[in-house]
Amino acid sequence: MPRHQLSSEISPKGLALEALLTEYDALYRIAEFRLAALDRRIPIVGSLLTVFLGTVPLLPGPSQVLGLIAVPVSLIWLVRTTINHARSFEDAIRGIEDIEGKVNDLLDDSLIGFQSTHPSRGHTVGGRTGSETVGAVVLASCLLLSISLWMGMTSAEMSSGVRSVYALGIGLIAGMLFSIVGSWRLYRYQSRVKVDD
Repeated sequence: MPRHQLSSEISPKGLALEALLTEYDALYRIAEFRLAALDRRIPIVGSLLTVFLGTVPLLPGPSQVLGLIAVPVSLIWLVRTTINHARSFEDAIRGIEDIEGKVNDLLDDSLIGFQSTHPSRGHTVGGRTGSETVGAVVLASCLLLSISLWMGMTSAEMSSGVRSVYALGIGLIAGMLFSIVGSWRLYRYQSRVKVDD
């Protein structure tokens, strides 16, 4: 339930202010959700993938090969969804920043401004938390890719031809991950808030 209730008894400027503050509250709730999602990603998913990769040598022959394929492919999902959370967090905090400016403009005073004056504003997509989380997920993914590659190259279950194809697949996945991270770093929020006086 929004903390700010719209009323038909206030001026158009007051209605605009109420609408902005309602949106402000909603964006903060989205930012809190995205921040929590980013904070949970590394320990939960990283641990699961590491444990799964550690159990691959215990699996029967053909299942080992499937496990060695599943982990690298799942890393694409992990990096993409982490970046999506960071980008959505960026959208929420930049939206909050826009609303702070619009509210201050409506009131002809600088009354709110946490996001618009934050020290990390505009330096990284998703702020410090988004940047650190994406960096940690990418680093963990590179480590898991390297371990997968080593396990695949030393697996008795793969012929030399299959090893070559596997190494090529790992290389392609690594390239995809770096491409995904590159496009994330170039992302810029587009302001959508418009208020007429």
